[in-house]
Amino acid sequence: MDLLLVRHGVSEHNTSDIISGGISNPNLSQTGVKQVEEVSKLIDNSKLDRVYASPLIRAKRTAQILTDFQKDIITDDRLREMDFGSWEGQHAEELKIKYPDAFDDLGTINSKYAEYAESGETFSQVAERVEEFLSEIQPDANDKTIMIVCHGFVIRSLIARWFKLKIEDVMTVRNVSFTELHFEKNDIERPRLMTFNRAEPLYYGIKR
Repeated sequence: MDLLLVRHGVSEHNTSDIISGGISNPNLSQTGVKQVEEVSKLIDNSKLDRVYASPLIRAKRTAQILTDFQKDIITDDRLREMDFGSWEGQHAEELKIKYPDAFDDLGTINSKYAEYAESGETFSQVAERVEEFLSEIQPDANDKTIMIVCHGFVIRSLIARWFKLKIEDVMTVRNVSFTELHFEKNDIERPRLMTFNRAEPLYYGIKR
């Protein structure tokens, strides 16, 4: 299975410094829409066998625009962004002042955040639910190219889990970036990392 993980375009919360996870559902901003439209010119829909997305509007709309509304977008709740619990909808800068050890030097939420956010998911919990989803689809996708449009913390969680890294060792995933992986037949636990956090895909789904 060849897999493209894509983060959604810039959302209205991204531009307002608001933490939006699996509960928050902002739309793409105008900048985000234009950004995705530009990247869509690079995508060859004929090379994508199936497209999945988080049901959150910022991800689903990104998937629709990326594929010029020519592909059926299959949504699954397990692809939602990490649920930040009581931190959902709060301004990140205020939380950085109150809980500085829950953020890294670049201002990104780290694993300690779960000690302060009530009912917040951990990175491991996010990776486990997405791995469950991938295990379900892989038997019918061993020889296919799959695109999944989801969220930054989902992608970081998966990369950390698959490659045995601390989440703090995986950089922030940019909006409308592509992370490409290859899975051997029936092996969902040992992917080959082809590219990470690129502005356009290099191997899968790109126009040549």
